[in-house]
Amino acid sequence: MTCSDEQHDRLSNLSDDLICHILSFLSTKECYRTCVLSTRWESICTKIPNLHFQLPENSDPVLSKEIKFVNVALLRRTENIRKLSLNSENGCQPHDVRMWVSKALDLKVQELELDLFLHEKILLPLRLSTCESLVVLKLQGRIQPKLNSSFHVYLPSLKILHLRETVAYSIFDDRTEYALNNFLSGCPHLEELNLAGTFALPINTSFYLLKRLFLCLYIPTSVVKCFPLQINAPSLEVLYLVDFSLAPRKYDFTNLSNLDEAAIFICNPADFNNLYTVLKGLSKVESLALGSNTFHFLGMEAKLDNLHLLTFHNLLFLSVEIYENCSWNMLVSFLHNAPKLKHLAVGRKIEINSRRKEVGNSSWVEPLISPACLTNSLISFEFVGIQNIKTELDFTRYIVSHSSKLEKVKIFTPTSKKRRVEKSLRKGSKKSSVLVWDINSVEDQLDAFKDIKDLFSELFLHNK
Repeated sequence: MTCSDEQHDRLSNLSDDLICHILSFLSTKECYRTCVLSTRWESICTKIPNLHFQLPENSDPVLSKEIKFVNVALLRRTENIRKLSLNSENGCQPHDVRMWVSKALDLKVQELELDLFLHEKILLPLRLSTCESLVVLKLQGRIQPKLNSSFHVYLPSLKILHLRETVAYSIFDDRTEYALNNFLSGCPHLEELNLAGTFALPINTSFYLLKRLFLCLYIPTSVVKCFPLQINAPSLEVLYLVDFSLAPRKYDFTNLSNLDEAAIFICNPADFNNLYTVLKGLSKVESLALGSNTFHFLGMEAKLDNLHLLTFHNLLFLSVEIYENCSWNMLVSFLHNAPKLKHLAVGRKIEINSRRKEVGNSSWVEPLISPACLTNSLISFEFVGIQNIKTELDFTRYIVSHSSKLEKVKIFTPTSKKRRVEKSLRKGSKKSSVLVWDINSVEDQLDAFKDIKDLFSELFLHNK
């Protein structure tokens, strides 16, 4: 090598650690392609801390080149790994997954992410449930940690646990609640829990360090009884509860004094008192999102007068999803309970091509007393899906005209109604010249949001 070549061969002067860091920005397969450079690079590839394998659907997974690549990259490895991620839809066999996970456990894996949908259920190694190095565990698909009633689960380092879709159901195939609750109780240092699936049996556990809880529950029939969900989490800061179950379920959340953000989408509340108790436990939050069924249930109840006892003294962000026949006056009444509210977002299911009629929409009667937040604190108002219906327009005008500190109004409406909505809202508004009006076509948002649930999920996360 000449002097000039040596001057330009800067890669050889880099340390192995620095090269590993550079390779961490590439995919695992791209990293291993650098092995052709030299034996040094081949050695460096065995030290890459994060391994991600995407296995394509294959009619003959046994002979798959991808599986052979995983075997070479993982099974021959001796250096510990930080993260192993596997994604596949019928691209491998359950015994392959068990073998790879076992090897990852041997290598003191800290983060394990499996997103696998195979024809057969995957039984993970029993020793996964006592892995001391595991910090993050995310399972999605037909995956089941191998548990039995005599086995003690203990994951002392686990801080993040995601059990999504069918994995949640398969955990308790024996039709007892023991397995799931036993698994959760063996995670004493858990800080984030994400459960999504067909949970019917009781969930009853305590998490003293849990900060973020995301629940997406679904029972597709009203025949199956939904048992209570009981969570004790004194350190909880974020609660996201979505329950699409057709059967009602009772919720018991205790020690929520540190809760800062909450989103509640309950399609079939058990009763008013239980829902009222849940909301009362959220009284200290700064950000709150309520789904349409939840809000509609509150508005229909004869015990609606009890809502004045709910006061959200710290609430700054409120997102509300509404039905077509929403009680607008009930929404204003709810605003009385949030004296410091700064940001209000209202959204409805978007029906672009439907013909809307005034019939069926609740009437609007301007309140005699305005909520304190309109006078003292509200600075932004957003309405997604406004349809040029009189009650909607009246409500919007009321918010705009009675909000002394309002700075920005953001409206999303179908293109066919955009001009009429804009003209109607601006006409006669004394604040049109000082407010920032942002009126958009709602169709522009459809690519970004699949439905109103996704929209409010984004609003909730954006407002954090």
